[in-house]
Amino acid sequence: MSEERDTQVEEPLDLELEYPYHYTKEGEVPFWDHPHLKGHKIYPDGYFPIATSNGVLSLFNNQKLKEEDMVILKVIGDAICPNLKQLQRIMALHPQLSLSKSQISSRLKELRRRSLADRWNVRIIGNDEVKPPSPFTLGVGGYKLLKHLYNSDFFMDPQRWDRYGVQGLIRYVAMNEIFVSLAEAKVLRQWNWHPYLNNNPSLNRPLAAAKVESPKGTINFLFDRPQMSKDYVGYVERNLQLWSRLYEKKQSIPVTDFEEKPTVVVLYTSTYTMAQEIHAKLMLDSYAFPLWICVEEDIHRNGLSQSFYRAKGEELAKLQVSWLET
Repeated sequence: MSEERDTQVEEPLDLELEYPYHYTKEGEVPFWDHPHLKGHKIYPDGYFPIATSNGVLSLFNNQKLKEEDMVILKVIGDAICPNLKQLQRIMALHPQLSLSKSQISSRLKELRRRSLADRWNVRIIGNDEVKPPSPFTLGVGGYKLLKHLYNSDFFMDPQRWDRYGVQGLIRYVAMNEIFVSLAEAKVLRQWNWHPYLNNNPSLNRPLAAAKVESPKGTINFLFDRPQMSKDYVGYVERNLQLWSRLYEKKQSIPVTDFEEKPTVVVLYTSTYTMAQEIHAKLMLDSYAFPLWICVEEDIHRNGLSQSFYRAKGEELAKLQVSWLET
């Protein structure tokens, strides 16, 4: 006679099948903060990389690189990872070159052929129909050439992208929207990526610092970029708490290599709803130092001057920054 046994049915795992996206006012997930992206480099026909210091210096010394090639390389190096439209907008600020968009694309292709620059294909996983402007970074040869010519400047080593991945790539593309907009508004006087605070390398650093000329004088902006794919509330909280302690001690947030001027910390979010969530959880108006929010979707819709907010009670109050209009 067989014994009767209790059979237990295992409960299904409580899986999060839908990702908690933040949507724009149009109901879209911003591409440059999309948590589910894939990306890879695209090599052009006739790819013949020049990846040694001797090789790229020979190109330079033998005048095989045109003036516009060097300007394009320096623009990419300074911006770390601009997309094509951003690169074209920066090049438009160099009217002495008089390069059309097609001429810029032609020079980029030649730079890519020699591994001086790299073009990236970035797409949403499972959706290849959305095709944003391609990001560009320095290639191995371009990095070695610029580090030789501008040894004290920071340029991103191409090998780091293997570690940072596509989420690192899009962080700079998004931040470049502010960089380019400030340059177009003719108010940008200095821009540093990952600046040291209080001359202390161990302190958490913002993504970028900008010295900006306003009608009331010079302002230093410290920009940081919470990302949807990360623990963005925890990330912001850790940084703000650390910078608060620095502010309490110094009554300022000193930025290495910047004049001591009024400083505003700016959280640069992809959507207004992300900014609302961060404020609701951290009460951004409780911090002693000036703290603004810049919303990327508003930049694309109305321009940089219409994208800033400041926490006021439970709300985010719109700021009027008309001097940033282009």
